[in-house]
Amino acid sequence: MELISYDESLYHQVPKPFGESGFTDHRFYDRYSYTLYSPDGNVGLLSGLAVYKNLNVMDGFAATQVDSKWQRNMRFSRPLHPIVEPLQLGPMRTEFPEPFKVTRMICEPNEYGDAFDLTFRPVFTRSENPHYGEANGRVHQDYRRFSQVGWTSGSIVVDGNEHQFDRWFGWRDHSWGVRPGVGGFEPFTGQKARGGIPSSSRAGGLGILLVYCGFATDSYSGFFFTIEDENGKTLYVDGAFKDADGVESEVVSLEHQLTFVPDTHVFSAMKLQAKTANGETWDLDVTAMGRGWVYRGTGYDAGWNDGKGLGYWRGHELSVETDQYDVSHPENVIMPDGSTLRPYHREQPVKVRIRGEEGFGHSPMMVVGPNKRYGLEDYAS
Repeated sequence: MELISYDESLYHQVPKPFGESGFTDHRFYDRYSYTLYSPDGNVGLLSGLAVYKNLNVMDGFAATQVDSKWQRNMRFSRPLHPIVEPLQLGPMRTEFPEPFKVTRMICEPNEYGDAFDLTFRPVFTRSENPHYGEANGRVHQDYRRFSQVGWTSGSIVVDGNEHQFDRWFGWRDHSWGVRPGVGGFEPFTGQKARGGIPSSSRAGGLGILLVYCGFATDSYSGFFFTIEDENGKTLYVDGAFKDADGVESEVVSLEHQLTFVPDTHVFSAMKLQAKTANGETWDLDVTAMGRGWVYRGTGYDAGWNDGKGLGYWRGHELSVETDQYDVSHPENVIMPDGSTLRPYHREQPVKVRIRGEEGFGHSPMMVVGPNKRYGLEDYAS
């Protein structure tokens, strides 16, 4: 039995040490992701670290963007055990000087690509409603997540150019549990996650529309999250808004009007109206800026060169992959081998306007399969 520092605490929930999972499902994971970008949208970072206790794997990524033209990717993987504290993956590590108040993310200068040293101070933290689903007698997802939005200071080196700053928008999430598509294979029991997107498992084989935005201005902050099937049936809704006095209220309903870039499934603008539990109505205008992240470069969506995605065992030593995508088109991606990818999974930097104030946000918006309301047809990723 391997013990780590957390085993000194009184917070055990199962009769196992913290280095082991209370779940036997191979897909159990624990992951956090983070993104930031410059106010003009020309420089951005997407990074994350994860452990998969039942697979003895730790992996992570750092992707950067330059001028909405290039996405530079670094992917790292190594065995999790023996656990060495603090956890480090190649040049990457995360520190928590003040849990939930100050997070420091570091990628030391390295031979593989870009580097950063960032301090994130959230102004809003929200635990999402549980994500749970089953089909044909099998649980296909059971996980929890909290999200944060706030402001970041520090420095980032992208393609040899250093950028120092003290107030760029940042978004962070931390999720853990069971999700489809972890560890290189997904047991098939009659229903697949359409498009390879875990959230599509909720729709029972139909397509989905997923709309999310975490945002912050000087006075307001919050997030909203809704999933509908291709016919407009609401499958999930969550969110909360914090007003100028720091009072939070939960989102109970959400209406959306999306504008798409012609001949794509990529949005250029969203008009949203949310009603909260205290009876208020919040109108939010969202405008895309910069270029949406191509998550395959990070290892999501059957990423890595072996196509096995996140959590897959890649040997007894540190494994590293680097590549660069041409993302000058709003939707199509030119891969390193010259092929064209049109991914479902994109997450978009945005500008927001709410109650007369302007700010920034992070907005995944995915159309998987057809969508009746917006007249969109299905296409292959």
